[in-house]
Amino acid sequence: MDFVFGLPPDNKRRTGIVVFVDRFSKMVHPAAVPTEVTAKQPVRLFVDMVFRHHGMPIDIVSDRDPRFTARFWQEVFTLLGTQLSMSTADHLQTAGQTECVNRVLIDALKSYAHSCHHWSDCLPMAEFAINNSLHFSLGHTPFYVNAMRHPRVPSVLGAVAPFLSEGGYPVSSKPNEHTDTSNISAVSTRARTARSPFNESTLSTPGIDTLNINEQHTQAAPVVNKDAELNTEFSSKAVDFVQRRQAVIRFVQDTIAASVDRQKLNTRQQWQMKHK
Repeated sequence: MDFVFGLPPDNKRRTGIVVFVDRFSKMVHPAAVPTEVTAKQPVRLFVDMVFRHHGMPIDIVSDRDPRFTARFWQEVFTLLGTQLSMSTADHLQTAGQTECVNRVLIDALKSYAHSCHHWSDCLPMAEFAINNSLHFSLGHTPFYVNAMRHPRVPSVLGAVAPFLSEGGYPVSSKPNEHTDTSNISAVSTRARTARSPFNESTLSTPGIDTLNINEQHTQAAPVVNKDAELNTEFSSKAVDFVQRRQAVIRFVQDTIAASVDRQKLNTRQQWQMKHK
């Protein structure tokens, strides 16, 4: 876990991020924090974002920030039976994984926050994009390693209509009707990245085959009324959401790859310096 500070104040006057990274699955959990964060505030975030989802880790690596070395932290981890390992700031040998995540997270926020005061609103999307990106050392996404399945994403929201509380089918439709997915079939990783500055490389989103959405959901999706204005508007919003999500994931994947390359280069240069 680590802190990142120096961001512009958001609408709640928060200027920093606390980042928790699982060393095994590479899953990331960031949260916005104020500059004057106390020793107790990270503990609350740790419980809310890590402990309740994953349980108590055996070992936690952090730098020697006063918020981590405070007596409160020592007592908490002693009580829970967890070892707290300290490293120096920006030390790649011990906390290099978190440092790389910090750079990727900041780069993503710089590129997609539409205002310097709304960067914290992009944290959930950036967290999802990182956790759903293929990791170089794992060969899988953190989501898949953690849950053994790919997350369900709203790429086909436009094919879903409001349901009755009992019947399971819309009022104006019957079970043997076919679904109109003309709006959804237009969603593809090639067509929907036209406005993205990162459309030079191919995006591969695990668990989603957007090119076959029309074929699959014509048979399996719930029935919709193709004349419903509400459904058309819903489809448009879903397509826009998917387009933004694809662009964020593309950028995160490229940034992770660049960060890994830089880390390899630095390690090679350090090895050459020691063996001259």
